[in-house]
Amino acid sequence: MPAFHIQRSQTIDADTRDVYDAVRDYATWTRWSPWLQVDPDAEVTVSDPSNELGATYHWKGELVGEGSMTHRQLQPPKSLSANASVQADLAFVKPFKSQSKVEFEIEPVMTDGRPGSKITWHMRGKLPWFLFWMRSMMETFVGMDYERGLLMFKQFVETGEVLSKLEIKGVVSEPDRMIVGQRGGCTMDDIGCHMAATLERVKPHYNADDERVHEWASLYHTTSDLRKRWFDYTAGYLADAGTPVPDGCVADTVPAGKFLLVRHIGDYAHLGNAWSGGIQYIRYKKLKMAKAIGCEVYRNDPETTETKDLITDVYIALK
Repeated sequence: MPAFHIQRSQTIDADTRDVYDAVRDYATWTRWSPWLQVDPDAEVTVSDPSNELGATYHWKGELVGEGSMTHRQLQPPKSLSANASVQADLAFVKPFKSQSKVEFEIEPVMTDGRPGSKITWHMRGKLPWFLFWMRSMMETFVGMDYERGLLMFKQFVETGEVLSKLEIKGVVSEPDRMIVGQRGGCTMDDIGCHMAATLERVKPHYNADDERVHEWASLYHTTSDLRKRWFDYTAGYLADAGTPVPDGCVADTVPAGKFLLVRHIGDYAHLGNAWSGGIQYIRYKKLKMAKAIGCEVYRNDPETTETKDLITDVYIALK
């Protein structure tokens, strides 16, 4: 059977003891799990106690399937700046049966000049022989799930909350939409700061008094490549057909069609939850994605809106 090893890391502004205590406590997992957001009605059962050797975490839902985790080995840090680890057995029941080993490695590092921690999330296992062709795709998408989960875990440990909520609005039909802005490309790691810089360059051309000009938005092009972690996008504002295009800007069209609309409420840093959750929903509902990727529409102003209240509508193109 084809073996796989997936690992992703994140730095956290907290000592290794706090990070260890949070990640070993299954009672915290519903706060930062990268899979439960799109399936909030999933049944989650956590053992009592939830943070000791042999503790279990069981889930069952329409979209997330069914499975469980059991703490196999716990190594607490010997001091606030010592290494620690949490090891668990992972068993999937649905959509197919498999078993894997999960480990969280925690080590002290400096973060922004202050003592902090680095946490690395590992999963090791073997795919059933009939799914050998999925290994590369699985490593890509599960790796992205781990990145989303660790980013939410970081926010949870540092602030006590996670500013991300999803609402599946369903399938909608949309006409052609024009985005006036600038085209850019960057790695997945840089998408937040890179797109923000692009929008700043477009801002001088935005005329809020023009009735033909609407919300800020971004379009992801088919030349984007998730496996290479590369995004090709146009970021700017929605505008009616025929709206003049300022010098230094381009006009791209989001073609008319059907879309799955997923609303994300909260921190832009967690927008990946909307895309991943939407794709998860599409698979479960046996919908088919179109070759075109889709777009994001930012419904309120981050300069006048609290981060927890930011609304972004994600449109994933369907056939």
